[in-house]
Amino acid sequence: MLTGDTPILVVDDDNLVRLGIRMTLEDAGFRNIQVAKTGAAAVEMALRHQPRLILMDVRLGTGIDGVEAVRQIRQVHTCDVIFLTGSNETATRIRVDATVPSGVLVKPILPEHLIEALEAL
Repeated sequence: MLTGDTPILVVDDDNLVRLGIRMTLEDAGFRNIQVAKTGAAAVEMALRHQPRLILMDVRLGTGIDGVEAVRQIRQVHTCDVIFLTGSNETATRIRVDATVPSGVLVKPILPEHLIEALEAL
């Protein structure tokens, strides 16, 4: 069960998406939230902050994508991952499913869907 002190990492290359997720989490009482814009930054922050949950965008622009970032993180740190995606492509879904995520949310992400996903953990 997640609590307000649960460390959460939000990773998305879109500033508005990151802000919206962070605001939803804060409104739900979460206080220990870190954010990252790139896959490389996500790996670094996850190793430093040891989040219990990562909300990870699949496509992160340049550099490594969210799926690769999760693979690298999970080599040294175990945590729940909920992927965020705007894609329903089969190839993307296969790559995401191979990481055995705790969930997948399709963008645009409604606050109530995010909270429901967190409650299911």
